[in-house]
Amino acid sequence: MNFSVIYNPIATKFSQPVLDHLVFKFIEKGYTLHKIKKSEYAGHVIPLIKELDPESDLLITLGGDGTVNEAVRAFHEIEQHSIYTHISAGTTNDIANNYNLYRKDPIKSIDKLAEEGVESMVDSILVNGEPVSYVSSFGYVAPIPYLVNTKLKKLLGHAAYVVSALPILARKPERIKIEYTANGVTRQTTVILALITTSKGMGGINLYRNIDLNDGKFDVFFLEKLSPRLIADIFPKYLTDTIDMTKYEKYSTHFTTDHMTIRFPGLLPKHDLDNDGNQATFSLNLHDNVLDFRMGKKIRVLKPER
Repeated sequence: MNFSVIYNPIATKFSQPVLDHLVFKFIEKGYTLHKIKKSEYAGHVIPLIKELDPESDLLITLGGDGTVNEAVRAFHEIEQHSIYTHISAGTTNDIANNYNLYRKDPIKSIDKLAEEGVESMVDSILVNGEPVSYVSSFGYVAPIPYLVNTKLKKLLGHAAYVVSALPILARKPERIKIEYTANGVTRQTTVILALITTSKGMGGINLYRNIDLNDGKFDVFFLEKLSPRLIADIFPKYLTDTIDMTKYEKYSTHFTTDHMTIRFPGLLPKHDLDNDGNQATFSLNLHDNVLDFRMGKKIRVLKPER
């Protein structure tokens, strides 16, 4: 079997020794190196995946969570041939958590993946037709991942998100009226934050303790109420990665589904959606104010079972 590697050289934790170790480890496991390609600009992973997938048995990306978003977008446009996997070398590395690897140590992730990786399937989501690998969100703090300064991320790592969140947490949150339909029921509510995800978490923290990445459904979390007491409770848990969203039922709505539409009868969210840490490629307007969430392709991946 052969393998190919696509790497993002500007990812926070990328280094030449990490890339060298990745190549060495899989050659040591008996794979034959086919090609190594560098992602040179935003969106470049998409044509690289399309080029290398038909030629590769295993296709590995090395970069941040946004790299996986581009890979999933590519797989939605082709018939997947290779087994796909990812070594996280970014700032938050939520995909490392989903793939049962290490967020802060790409070398340890490489070793674990090479030794324990098995073929699995993972879900993805389509948001107004745009493929999303693990999370789509809007409202309170949602746009921070794409608004935070790139240099600040390089300097502070995950702490850059915390620093960027402080001014937002200090302001009165935006309240967004929505009408949503899911599981055959239509309801109206006002949300502060909406998370639609197939993931264990986002922003470098765990949000849900029991998530099946291959159940054909996504989790929906609407934060509907916010108080100083709730912020005081959540923020230290955010810093220590001990949040469990399912424990905030009196402040929120939480359910699973495989299809949901959201209509905005009043004001639209101030910022565009955050899809996998990136600004969505589409914007809502008063005449096109509906979001459609549905299951996307299942992606064949290599990851440890636990």
